[in-house]
Amino acid sequence: MARTLLALGLSILACAVVAAAAPSNPGGRSSSGRGGSATAPAQRPAAGAGVRFGIEKAPPKQPGAIRVATYNTLNLFDDHDDPALRGAMEDIVMKITPDRAAALAAAIRALDADILALQEVESEQALRWFRDGWLKDMGYDHIASRDVGNPRGIENSVLSRFPIRGVRTYVDMNLDAQRRDGEGWSPRPADAPAPGRLRFARSPLVVDVEVPRPEGEPYRLTLFSIHHKAGRDFNHQREAEALGTVAIARELMKSDPARNIILLGDFNAAPWDKSLRTYLEAGFVDAMSHRTTERSNPESRRYRTHESERVLDYVLLNSAAFREKIPGSAFVLGTLHPGDQYDYRTDTPPKGYASDHYPVAIDLIPVDVK
Repeated sequence: MARTLLALGLSILACAVVAAAAPSNPGGRSSSGRGGSATAPAQRPAAGAGVRFGIEKAPPKQPGAIRVATYNTLNLFDDHDDPALRGAMEDIVMKITPDRAAALAAAIRALDADILALQEVESEQALRWFRDGWLKDMGYDHIASRDVGNPRGIENSVLSRFPIRGVRTYVDMNLDAQRRDGEGWSPRPADAPAPGRLRFARSPLVVDVEVPRPEGEPYRLTLFSIHHKAGRDFNHQREAEALGTVAIARELMKSDPARNIILLGDFNAAPWDKSLRTYLEAGFVDAMSHRTTERSNPESRRYRTHESERVLDYVLLNSAAFREKIPGSAFVLGTLHPGDQYDYRTDTPPKGYASDHYPVAIDLIPVDVK
């Protein structure tokens, strides 16, 4: 009997130890807010700079395919001093270094996108300066970049090898006009703008692109270059921006049900956030819905789009565009991670560092599938 009681006591003690070591929120969200699961393996030693997330080499395109991608460039500012930006918004201190411009260009060259949505670009002038200085032979003859209402001056932009036929923004759109049906919405913060005054932090840039074809009409594609409000305290704002963007897309599809639409960019949201799910509920398809964010699964590293180990950047397609997507073509292209000891607030980025985000891309066959 004594041996039985001793064995029972040891068993209970072992269970208690295991329970104490187990994660408190095994449902797949990190208590740090960084995305992925809390069931991470034991903490690893600090790692240095290197390619950590995404894949190291972009796959080749299939014959006849085009590549559409998004890339947050982390303050692509030129050396021109904009007199309208002063004080806390001073632009000249944000100018990109030659090394980082070269690293950005190297990533874009490796990506080899035919249409590339960009975020955090200072201006069309800055984008032309960058293209002409570092991407001159890439065939990006068509550019769109517009003021999207951000006080820091950053714009959403597009580089394209194909003609851009239309460009528009929605800076003055009243986001409070959109209904929040159902449950799960974030409450309106006390410091939010007065009702009726909520606007995009950065309006989507909407462009119409025509892809020439050897025969027949060109393939037409409408892209939204998106950069939603950042910050963990702005869920209500991001949800409003998602609802507004969906409303814009629906109007376009109402007038042309066969219109191919791709929403892509930095959504500043995890896959499970209400703002991202708003798009899915509206019928848009996440090109990388097959991803895993389980940190204990080494495959999850392929899908992280930010150096903080989060998934923030997406390519979403309406049903018309999704029919032309090549299955299995979506990928995240890894670039240099600055290392665990790097502090973006105080440290100079290591040589070869391009951005805190990584490009996300898909391939399409530019032929309308009925």
